[in-house]
Amino acid sequence: MNKGKRYKSLYLPAWTIVAAVLTLLIIIAISTYRNMSRERGRMEESLVREGLVIIRAIEAGVRADFPSTAPDTRRLQKLVEEVSREPEVAAIILFDGGGAVVAANPPAENVREASSLNLLVREKGMVTRYRQLPEGAQAFEVVQPFRPYLVPPLLDTQGIRATAHGGPLSRWAEDKMIALSLRLATVETARREDRHHTLLMAAILVALGTGALYFVFIVQNYYLVDRTLDRMKSYTENVVESMADGLITLDREGTIVTLNRQALEILGSGREALEGRNIADVLGGGIGEILNSSEGQVFVRDREVDIRKKPDGRISLRISVAPLKDEKGQEMGSVLLIKDLRQIRDLQEKVRRSERMASLGRLAAGVAHEIRNPLSSIRGFAQYFMKRFKGQEEEEGYASVMVKEVDRLNRVITELLDFAGPKEPHRELHAPEHIVEHALKLLAPDLAARKVDVVKEYEPELPAIFVDRDQLSQVFINILLNAMESMEGGGTIRVSLKKSGSPQAFEIGIADTGPGIPDEDRGKVFEPFFSKKKKGTGLGLAIVHQIIEGHGGDISVESRPGQGTLFRICLPMAEAGKELV
Repeated sequence: MNKGKRYKSLYLPAWTIVAAVLTLLIIIAISTYRNMSRERGRMEESLVREGLVIIRAIEAGVRADFPSTAPDTRRLQKLVEEVSREPEVAAIILFDGGGAVVAANPPAENVREASSLNLLVREKGMVTRYRQLPEGAQAFEVVQPFRPYLVPPLLDTQGIRATAHGGPLSRWAEDKMIALSLRLATVETARREDRHHTLLMAAILVALGTGALYFVFIVQNYYLVDRTLDRMKSYTENVVESMADGLITLDREGTIVTLNRQALEILGSGREALEGRNIADVLGGGIGEILNSSEGQVFVRDREVDIRKKPDGRISLRISVAPLKDEKGQEMGSVLLIKDLRQIRDLQEKVRRSERMASLGRLAAGVAHEIRNPLSSIRGFAQYFMKRFKGQEEEEGYASVMVKEVDRLNRVITELLDFAGPKEPHRELHAPEHIVEHALKLLAPDLAARKVDVVKEYEPELPAIFVDRDQLSQVFINILLNAMESMEGGGTIRVSLKKSGSPQAFEIGIADTGPGIPDEDRGKVFEPFFSKKKKGTGLGLAIVHQIIEGHGGDISVESRPGQGTLFRICLPMAEAGKELV
């Protein structure tokens, strides 16, 4: 499960949390109330049982004293007084249906509600109620019919069933009722302790609920803050990684802490190899001087430095430095912005070269036109002298040399005119391998004569390219001729055709096993009139460069002395909808 889903599952709205806590408190309150009600019911049941036991004891005493006669009032009063000595007994009143008191302790007047009690007792069998004693205390009263004769059937001495029902005792007790009041002091103490315990538990639950609610809000806030920080971190990391310039952060000692993707590409090393190293070891001692200077402690903008990086040699960087401070303004280190100037320098060089070539082309076109007409006259006179001195070996030889040199000069002028005024390419859709094969076929006799082998490395299903077939054939022929002529004792030319790393580009590579190009000459190979060959004009590769640029492509050369030379050509692929020729 990813982090976003984890945050989503942990996040709950605040009202949901509050509602859940309130629901829990309501459930706890209802449960507490029900427990208290249940305890109250159990207490009343206990009091009823206790009252019934005492009443049964009085009934048993009366039955024992007066088994077959009406009870004596004095003895009945004494029995009631004896039973009333129990600490839980608050009062006992024995009265008839008219409310007249038969026996009571403490002494009592006639019972006024005797008739209503009689009706309730007849309906329910027993009446329980709470009443207030004269001293103000609460008591629980049990009222029920007084039935000293209601006993299980007994057997007399002859084995015949006998019963007290129907005798003088039963007639006397027919309208009698007894009211027994029990003190609630002990029960109230227990109830008070229960209430205190309940209140204590409620307070504990409220405290726990409040603490839980606070904890939930704290956790909720933590996850919200953590999620926000994670989003900000991801956003910041994406911004830093997407920067066009390299970004490096340093601590106070100049040790590299972090680098973005562009910085790794510029420095040409992995993150593990650079993090933890001192910046002076990576960019050279000059950067250390900038950081330690008074200017470096404030801000440095667009300072250009050169560093050495294998295998690319020396590269130029534009560096900006800013101090990195914490929230208290204390210096934590520095932030470096580095920009690779190689592409800018290449573009500047291309612009200068284009301007130089344009000026040279205009000059060459003017000179060529001025020279060509006199050359025609010189060649005509040379041919005249060849005919005039025919048979005279020395003079005829001089005239022949003049014709050949004029023809060679004319070829140079023709190439110069082609360079000065290149034709607009007539583009059509062609298969690149067909153009290469055509150039190799034209040069096959020369390749065989010089003992040069050709190795072809063509990717399958190559895309078509939209080019001028003749101009591109001229490009391949010029490069192949240079490669062939550089290998005097034979060698190998490797031709590769493949898709480039760019989705809209196509790459052609022509490599030889010749002596290579010296470092000081490698940057001049596409300049006009630069040639190391004895009879070279120095215009072949200049025209090649011009044709490739005219097709919107790019050409580069890679060479080391003694390791051969590789010409790499990148051309745009054909647009969709064009038909192959």
